Parts: sequence; C-alpha cells; structure tokens
Amino acid sequence: MLFSPGKSVFKLADSVKCIKDQSPLLTLIIRAKKNCVAYFPAAIPQKRQVGRPRKYGEKVKLVDLFDLRDMFKRMECTIYGKVEAVSIAALDLLWKPTGGLIRFVLAITRRGPIILMCSDLNQDPIAALELYCTRVRIETMFDMLKNIMGVFQYRFWTGGLLRHSRKPIKNSCLKSPKNTEQISKVKRCFAAYERFVMTGAIGLGLLQLLSLKFEHCIWKAYDGFIRTKSRNLPSERTVKLVMSNLLLKNFFSFAPGAVMHEIQEFCFKKKKSSDPECQRANSTQQMEKSCVET
Repeated sequence: MLFSPGKSVFKLADSVKCIKDQSPLLTLIIRAKKNCVAYFPAAIPQKRQVGRPRKYGEKVKLVDLFDLRDMFKRMECTIYGKVEAVSIAALDLLWKPTGGLIRFVLAITRRGPIILMCSDLNQDPIAALELYCTRVRIETMFDMLKNIMGVFQYRFWTGGLLRHSRKPIKNSCLKSPKNTEQISKVKRCFAAYERFVMTGAIGLGLLQLLSLKFEHCIWKAYDGFIRTKSRNLPSERTVKLVMSNLLLKNFFSFAPGAVMHEIQEFCFKKKKSSDPECQRANSTQQMEKSCVET
C-alpha cells in the first residue's frame, strides 16, 4: 500500500502480522523526502558499560549515498510501463520516528534519483520500485470510481452522526453517556458507506471484464460518435453506455409486473424529461391548454 510518510502508519503496518509465522501482512512502500536522514545501528561494545547501550550509530543523509556508486547494482526494471536499466541499492537503517529498522531503496533512473522506504526488511528492491511506479493505476481507479461509477455520491446520514468542520476532530460527544445509543446507528451508517463503495468497485471490475472479453460486441453495439479511437480496447465509460442502453431495452421488453411497471414508468419519465423534443411538445401542449381555458 502507498501512504504519506508517518510514524503512526509504519507502526500500524508493523502491528498487523500473521499469527503462524509472525510475518507482516501489510507492506508499506512510500517515497522519502530529499532531506530524510537515517542512522546506522550502533556498534556493540566489547565491555558492558554503565547505562543504557547506544542504539543509534552514525547519522547519514540518504541523498549523500548517491555519491557512493560502488554500492549500486545495474539492473533492468519496468518504470511506468517501460523497461530500462537502473542503478539500485538497498540498506536497512534506523529511522528515529519509528525507532526501528526501515529498508531504504535508492535508485537512479532516467527521471532522476529516488528514495523509497519499505516496512518489510525482506522486500526486493526491484519489486518495490516497480510497485511504486504502478501507483498511477490506483489514482486512475479512484478517478473512475468517482466520475464513472459515482460511488462517492452516497447520501446515507443519521442524526447520531455529528457534523464536523473541514479540520475534523475526534467525535468526543458521541462517546458521552448520553449518546451511547447512537453508536450502533453510526456504525451501521459507516457500514452502508463501505458497502456502497464496494458495490461500485465490483461494478467497475465487471465493466473491465466485459471490455476484455467482449471487445468486438461492445464496439458493434456502441451507437455514439468517436472522432478517433485512442485504442482498440473500449474504455469503462464506453462499456457503461452500451450496457445501460441494453438494460434499458430489456426493461421495456420484459413481461409487465408490479416492480417492472414502476421501473418502466421511472425510466420513461426520466427519458421524457431529458429529451428536448419531448420538452418542446409538453410546452406547446401546455400553451394550447392555457389558451383554450382562457
């Protein structure tokens, strides 16, 4: 997973471990700042001295390590969909915000030097760099979920969920003895948010699957206008338009029933209100009706 650097995030990832072999179930891969510093582990003294032994050794600026070209290895890596040769190195150093070892991956690519931080000390440096470069897919997925599927347009609310400002604080009022009955309602509201978003994510995956399996059928059924095709594979928006038209036709071809009658009436009203010709016809009919009444 990709997060912004932070002490609490690394501690959360370290707390989620497999019970059987105590291996981490969550691996964080983030980009470090240019002024990030770390420490080598302190050398173990030969004789026991008074006081707590030193934990942090020599301090090092990670940017200065790029001058040590002997520690880098030349390897091939896929950077944003293109294979290129990069110089890469990995070091396990102490980071003071967490107080533990962090794997630092230093790489020199055509885009310049980059420093990554990994919570897993056994993480392969090439795999870490490739995973970080695929973060664009996550951003694209959120864009599709927002603008195509509309999964963040939910309107679930409860009176027990207090309003917050743009700078949220802890909902301390909810934990007061007066509002203990509202906690279950707030939890159900949060569960409704998650189910709504997950349903939209499943729908997005189905659109992508239809685009891969039925490429020619979708282009054949698409009745829109595209000036030039950017690719042969139809996009999620194109598949959504085709499937919505097919579902609408199926709704009007089914046998009439109580539920289908309500759906057909709703779709017909929605189509009628959005059609400009129907709006003009309705306006002329209203004008004629008003003239006759006068």
